[in-house]
Amino acid sequence: MLILLGITSMVIFYLSATKPEPELLVMEEKVWPVSAQIIKYADVQPQLKLFGEILSSRRSELRAFVGGQVTQVSDNFKEGAVVKEGELLLTIDDFEYRNDVVEEEAKFEILKRDFERADELFNQGNISEQFRDNALLEKIQQEIVLAEAQKDLRDTRLYAPYDGVINDVSASLGKQVSTFNDKIAEIIDIKNLEVRFSLSKAQYGRLVEDDLSVIGRPVSIQWTAGKKTIPFKAMISRIGAEITSNTGGVDVFANLLLGDNEISLIRPGAFVRLSVPDKTYKAVIVVPDTSVYEDSYVFVIKESRLEKRYIEILGYDGSKVLIVTKESSELKDGDQVIINQLREAGEGVKVNAL
Repeated sequence: MLILLGITSMVIFYLSATKPEPELLVMEEKVWPVSAQIIKYADVQPQLKLFGEILSSRRSELRAFVGGQVTQVSDNFKEGAVVKEGELLLTIDDFEYRNDVVEEEAKFEILKRDFERADELFNQGNISEQFRDNALLEKIQQEIVLAEAQKDLRDTRLYAPYDGVINDVSASLGKQVSTFNDKIAEIIDIKNLEVRFSLSKAQYGRLVEDDLSVIGRPVSIQWTAGKKTIPFKAMISRIGAEITSNTGGVDVFANLLLGDNEISLIRPGAFVRLSVPDKTYKAVIVVPDTSVYEDSYVFVIKESRLEKRYIEILGYDGSKVLIVTKESSELKDGDQVIINQLREAGEGVKVNAL
């Protein structure tokens, strides 16, 4: 038994003594591929991307101020027709109104001569001043009646008050219109168009803070009609009178910049996309939003390794972020910032900028 144990021990000792040493494996450090951007401080003015509605600054109801039968209608007096200021649109039968003017003119001429005779007799001392004054009053009263008759005659012809497009026509040839200010159509000014859009409280606050005034700020408009997109330029002209209750923002109005004689195909009610220059940010860095980790820091590449830099977000420009460094960190022109989200990102991680 002792001999067997001794032989076993000698075999174990021999095997241990002749066992080869294990080869040491050296693990290479993982290098992570990243996308990077060289940064630079600059003044940046983002664009606010908004939606708005085209409005007309003027629209008027066209009404009949005298009654009668419509005897003439212009070829342009129909839905969608473009008319010029002073263009005759419609005529109401003026037979009675012309007769009234002739009658009142005759009465006026009689009273005018009566006053002239009374004035001559008064100057000769043959009549009293009261008699002369009564003749003057009758002449003036008749002059007023005549002016009203002449106005009624003029009102038998309806003219366009300004350049515009005709809408909501309700009168036609032969129709009888009443004397109760019947609305017979509407005219919309399409040379003085404006766009209405809303700014949130934060957006409006930034514009107020900016050096550039809100009033007079340029606006770029895009109107898509079918497959065609038509650009327009506008300028902010006024701010809404009230704060929007549901958003806390404000309505803003901008005048479309059209030529003096230009009539655009766009019409009130069109829904448009627009961009408005935001506040100007001084000396900021613009990076993609994927560069920022936890809304508080970015990574720069120093000698192929990542270093954390704490930042503050000042604003956004679409998918871009406007940042500055906090006092505890430092970012300089020419630094490389990684612009993709790397799950393994951390201090000292080795990377290769693609």
